[in-house]
Amino acid sequence: MRVSVNWLREYVDFDCSPDELAQKLTMVGLEVEESRLITAEEFAALGGSGEQDDIVWDTKVTPNRGDLLSVLGTAREVGAVVGRAARVPSSEVVQSGPKASQLINIRIDAPDLCRRYAGVVIRGVSVGPSPGWLRDRIIAAGMRPINNVVDVTNYVMFELGQPLHAFDYRLLRGPQIIVRRARTGEALTTIDGEKRDLDSDMLVIADAERPVALAGIMGGADTEITDRTVDILIESANFDPVGIRRTSKRLGLTTESSYRFERGVDPGVTDLAAWRAAQLIKQIAGGDVAQGIVDVYPSPVSPVVLTVRPQRVNAVLGTSIEPEVMVQILCSLGIETVFEDDILRCKVPTFRSDLCREIDLIEEIGRLYGYDKLPQTLPCRSLQGKDSREGAFTERVRRILISCACQEVLTHSLVDSRYASLVGKENEVVRVRNPLSEDLDSLRTSLAVNLLQVIARNQARGMESVSVFEIGKVFRRVSGDICETRSIAGAMVGNLWRSNWSLPSDALAADFFWCKGLVESLMDGLCIGGVAFERTRNPLLHPTRAAKVLAGGQEIGFLGEVAPEAIEFFDIKGRPCVFELDFEALMRNAPDAVSYKPLPKYPAVHRHLAVVVKESATYKEVRDVVVKSGGGILEEVCLLDVYKGPQIPPECRSLTLELVFRSSDRTLTDEEVNAVVEHIRSSLSDSLGAAFR
Repeated sequence: MRVSVNWLREYVDFDCSPDELAQKLTMVGLEVEESRLITAEEFAALGGSGEQDDIVWDTKVTPNRGDLLSVLGTAREVGAVVGRAARVPSSEVVQSGPKASQLINIRIDAPDLCRRYAGVVIRGVSVGPSPGWLRDRIIAAGMRPINNVVDVTNYVMFELGQPLHAFDYRLLRGPQIIVRRARTGEALTTIDGEKRDLDSDMLVIADAERPVALAGIMGGADTEITDRTVDILIESANFDPVGIRRTSKRLGLTTESSYRFERGVDPGVTDLAAWRAAQLIKQIAGGDVAQGIVDVYPSPVSPVVLTVRPQRVNAVLGTSIEPEVMVQILCSLGIETVFEDDILRCKVPTFRSDLCREIDLIEEIGRLYGYDKLPQTLPCRSLQGKDSREGAFTERVRRILISCACQEVLTHSLVDSRYASLVGKENEVVRVRNPLSEDLDSLRTSLAVNLLQVIARNQARGMESVSVFEIGKVFRRVSGDICETRSIAGAMVGNLWRSNWSLPSDALAADFFWCKGLVESLMDGLCIGGVAFERTRNPLLHPTRAAKVLAGGQEIGFLGEVAPEAIEFFDIKGRPCVFELDFEALMRNAPDAVSYKPLPKYPAVHRHLAVVVKESATYKEVRDVVVKSGGGILEEVCLLDVYKGPQIPPECRSLTLELVFRSSDRTLTDEEVNAVVEHIRSSLSDSLGAAFR
């Protein structure tokens, strides 16, 4: 907001210099970012009077303080700082001729988007250049003078914070003014010469036949003020901030008017601004002001009454301010306040829509009392925070995967919607309404697909071997709702282990088992038990080299080699592997505390067992039988080898198992171990029809 110091002096008195006052305003929250002198010569060059210099401030107004987007609002703040009351400009004007209600009829068809609409009619004006003082004010505010009528509407907007618009009354088709939503297919050429296509979410001001203005943003070219204008209608209205912002963004059109409406305009100043404009237009452009004002205000806004506890004020601020001082501070801001029954009762004016709770008024007391006066005390207790459970778990996962030679990456949440077909989730895609580009038109449904893109990009730049992971959010649509969850994904390709020995290159390359081992390392590091892997079908994965990951009997993710179609899609070299796990499921299964047990005192006994089973029997089934038959002394089962050949029957395979036996209270004898092994053999034969080599 640009504020003229000369203009400001018309509404509030202050004895300090402009620089001192700017510093005081900054200290109470209205930051003066820049103060510059505009000389009389500069005013003249810009079309002003060239009679005097002026100091202009650039103030930084926060979005919740729309009342400070005016000279009067700034004057109120200055008055509170220097202890002087701000003066509201006069709006008295001589009225004559017919009543305004006989000349104009106003109807609000969209009360949710327009709270109040008022109109004043002035007949017989003479449109021409504005006087020098008015041109100077408009230039100081950052706009260019146009003509006396338009300049007055802009002047009042800067003065009171209420945007206005003037219509050429004779160019309106009929006396009817309708505030309504635009109809599909309607268009409006605005005063900047641009044709704007409208939709039903946009609010327009219309006459009996067509839209004549974009409500709160810009008027139409068909009814703008020109040198031939004689009769005018002054519009002063209050529009919904969200609706104005939506229309402004959709059309890419921002004006001084929309800027104010988006931040909230005081509905209590609507009629005052209309009369103030009528007064000034009659003064400098002549004409007769019709009697009365047509003011449609369906649901008047009343001042809010709040109560404030003085002891709460001092508890929050750490001060010992007397209640009488609090009353003085709040009254200086235009907040009518009385102290009775140990409570401050405050009547908040309608121009302070940001004040709606007790804590808001406490903040007002604190900033006017002076933040520099607040006592400095050391904290009475430790303020050291700690990471959330999710954050701590993320760090654990990150450390484990980095220790497995994976590098963390961060990919974009926006992806090409075609990626969803790679993981079979076309129906879950969340599309973006206004995508940045065609290849960023939806939210990602899988991290693994993004990591394949990372591999492709690295290989295109000469990095053949890549191992990466990411912890991030994925998005999917479920029954019409958008679901946001976290995932942990990894991808790898190429020779991830370099050896100086003459080993074949395929022995060092990432494959299904490398990927599975990495996931197992992650599970071990998180101390998650009951982990299992089962065959699965996944559009992203190879049809026979894929597995789903289970923990506690629940599926928590997948892993495997990438399907040939996806490899071709991304143009990747080699046999990439991926895994993706559900973050929340992992965190639920990971214990918060880890228990330890002492190292074993007694030696282990090892046995090897070559089990011949049908190919349809999985290793998991074999292992489950072995563990169940272990007799309480079986400590570990390991698969050492898988063999198929002429020495075993067709459609069978041999699994060589290493069995580790140990007791926690004694040294096992061969007889004990042999008995358990024999029981295991018998169980395998009975359950799976196994034979032994």
